[in-house]
Amino acid sequence: MKKITFKMTSFLFLTFMTLQVQAQVYEEWTQNGWYTIGVPGEDLFMTINASGDLEWAAKLPGDDEKQVWAIVDHVSPASTGYMQITATIAGEGNYTMGTIPANISGKNTTLTVRLGDPISDNTAENYGYDQFQRRKSATNNGGNDALFIKTPSEGGSRYGVAPSAAGDPVQFDGGGIDKLEFKFVSALSTNEFDSASIIVTNPVNNQLIINGLPTTVKQISVYSLLGSEILTKKVEGQVSFSTDVSTLPSGVYVVEIIGISGKHTVKVIKQ
Repeated sequence: MKKITFKMTSFLFLTFMTLQVQAQVYEEWTQNGWYTIGVPGEDLFMTINASGDLEWAAKLPGDDEKQVWAIVDHVSPASTGYMQITATIAGEGNYTMGTIPANISGKNTTLTVRLGDPISDNTAENYGYDQFQRRKSATNNGGNDALFIKTPSEGGSRYGVAPSAAGDPVQFDGGGIDKLEFKFVSALSTNEFDSASIIVTNPVNNQLIINGLPTTVKQISVYSLLGSEILTKKVEGQVSFSTDVSTLPSGVYVVEIIGISGKHTVKVIKQ
């Protein structure tokens, strides 16, 4: 009896330790916030590369903003449960993860990123290509450890193509629901105002138009990529903003939307 008890105790102890190790190694999405997204057991993370595209890369020092993603409810979901995945890089602006029609072949989808915020206008040509769903794999521990992309042409593509090396593209397919590691970095900042409703025309022709401004926005400024101020306008209490930029040379500009408790930057292309 003592031997049986000892064996059973040892078995339970080893099982408990195994579960503890798994809990320490694999992290999952549990709440809106900032995360790194990696391959379990591998030093590979979804990363914005130097060309402004998405790839798998080794962990960068610290919580590098090229590898830290805000995962929150989508600004204008087609149904409940849709999420948006964005990154903010100082001096560049906001990047949105998603795909484009050219990157979709059935359920085989290559993800990319683009400068700008998620698309909230369901009449826009590229609406619906930046909407994700967090899902559970068969080995989840209570959170969400898998990821689907929901596009207009194919709604069942999910992470399932394991990268072989740094530099590989991020690819989804219709195979098994493979596990991702969502490592929680921090909660959403309370020092930033809600920019989800803001829609900035991009590219810009003769008029810079911004709709959906929160009432806490006080000022809008436009800068060159070198940081030179082009214009600044007070917009307190306005929900829409429009200004003539027809005299500006073609190129890329940074629009800075300043609120009471923070600011939101967007890069725009002037045609």
